[in-house]
Parts: sequence; structure tokens; C-alpha cells
Amino acid sequence: MSLYEINIPFRKVKLLIINTYVMGLKSVIECERNNLQKFKKYQLPNAFKRVGFAITLLCFVGLLFNKFTIESDVWSVLGKYGITFGLLIVSVSKEKIEDELITKIRMTSYSFAFIFAVLWSYVNPFINYAADSIVGKEPAILQQNGDFQILWMLLAIQVMFFHVFKKLS
Repeated sequence: MSLYEINIPFRKVKLLIINTYVMGLKSVIECERNNLQKFKKYQLPNAFKRVGFAITLLCFVGLLFNKFTIESDVWSVLGKYGITFGLLIVSVSKEKIEDELITKIRMTSYSFAFIFAVLWSYVNPFINYAADSIVGKEPAILQQNGDFQILWMLLAIQVMFFHVFKKLS
């Protein structure tokens, strides 16, 4: 059965198909917007803040122990990932009283941390290069920052700025 046999003008069918497509697209976009709103408000309970600090501290002590005793690459990587994971838990944990001011402070601290981490990732290799040129006996090499260094800086600065801004307000 073709469109001509149904006695519906082709234009109306075409508009009907386009309208159905647009309505379906709008509902998909609305559904995704609702899912993003739910995800945006998701935070861990306040008790996880202590867990995150404990993981961070434990992994930091483990990194120091590894550095001065066994010097294993595996433990070094695990310690670094543990530190970033602990800081992430602290960063996404709720405060005891979560209101609009705390939300604004949290967003401001994320903005400051992002800007600082980007600037740091651009400037730090040149600072290291200059220090190696002045102090080192070998020719200096310009090296990029690693993922751990950038993530650690981003999360540590966010947690620090959040607590500083919270105390100031």
C-alpha cells in the first residue's frame, strides 16, 4: 500500500512524520535534562567526608612509606589513585547543613580550582625546567605534568578553597 492509495496528501504525511520526530526529540531531550538534574544534585552523605579524608591520609602515609622503604611502582600508583579517590569522596560529600550558600560556595570553589589547575598545568613545566637548568648538572628537559599531578591539584585546591570560603562566609 503506497501513500497515494491511502488518499492522504504527501505533504500532510511528511509534516506528520516531521512533527512526530520533533516531539520525540523534545521528549528525549526533556528526559535527559531530568536525568542530568538528578545527577547534578547527587552527593554522598556527610559521613563519607571522614572516609575520604581517612583514605587520603592512609594513602599519603603509604606513599611516604613506599618512597623511603620498598620503592615499588605498583604501590606508588595505587597510593596516587587512592589519594585522588579520597579527595574526590571529600569533594562530593554533603555538608551537615546543605543550603543555597553552601551550594554557591561549592560551585565557586570548583571554578577557582579549575582555573588554578589549568594555570598550574601550563606554568609548572616551565618552573621545573628553570629549576633543573639552574640546579641540575645535566641539560634540563621540559616535561609535561602527569594526570595524577593535575587531578590531585584540582581536587586539593577545590577542597581547600571550599573550606576557606565556608569559613569566610
